[in-house]
Amino acid sequence: MVEDDSFPGQFKKLEDRIEELIQTCRDLQQTESELEDKIYTLEGALRTKVAAEQEYVEEKSMVRSKIDDLLGRLDQVLGSK
Repeated sequence: MVEDDSFPGQFKKLEDRIEELIQTCRDLQQTESELEDKIYTLEGALRTKVAAEQEYVEEKSMVRSKIDDLLGRLDQVLGSK
């Protein structure tokens, strides 16, 4: 009888396969942890960019308002002559 066909041989194959699966699970857990860290980092960067964009929009609106006000005042001065 070939050793691989014997009970001890089959048991050894089963142990080896279980060890491979355990290592695969550990590798996947490590990968998951790394990906969660990356997601956290990217979400933080996104929040920062969204806040900066909102600040830019508000600043642009304020500048547009001031320009419109100045143009209105200039029209009043030039129109009154």
